Amino acid sequence: MIKTELKFPIDIKDLRLDSHLSDVSYPASGKIYETRITSRAIILDYTSFIFARIERDDAFGRLSYIETSGGGVKETESLEQALRRELIEEMGVEVEIISYLGVITDYYNLIDRKNINHYFLVRRLKDVPNHLQKDEIDCFHLKRVKLLYEDACKEYEKFKNERLGRLIYNREKPVLDLAKDIADSYGLY
Repeated sequence: MIKTELKFPIDIKDLRLDSHLSDVSYPASGKIYETRITSRAIILDYTSFIFARIERDDAFGRLSYIETSGGGVKETESLEQALRRELIEEMGVEVEIISYLGVITDYYNLIDRKNINHYFLVRRLKDVPNHLQKDEIDCFHLKRVKLLYEDACKEYEKFKNERLGRLIYNREKPVLDLAKDIADSYGLY
């Protein structure tokens, strides 16, 4: 069971996302899915957002795209602890959690995986050294990028008709839109 530790400064219960997305890009293999629970973040940095830029050439294809930063929750961690750890490891940022945005469950038929993605809106507090894993460096060429909302939307739009791009667009564009609405409504810039 996943535990939470914080009461969030902004309570958006009526706006929280709760979606289940099918993989329409790849056929199902019929195997049992591995389930992975993740904590992911929309990182607010003044009037911009911070994303992971990924460049890969593997079974999913040769792609350059953005996605939210985050990763798997370890058995001993809360969602918030995992989020903070992942954001330091991948993006080299310490953050303040502003709000829980919701959960989006998605499926990757190509690798027989079900992801239960918990999303948060966070604000960058300060930069710290990152600690990328070997595959994040060698296979994904992961880099931190800072984009305005409009530019992030263009990035998502650019590859939404690619097989992997469609999966990421359907999962993350609604989260980015909700985060932008909250940031605008509460004057978080």
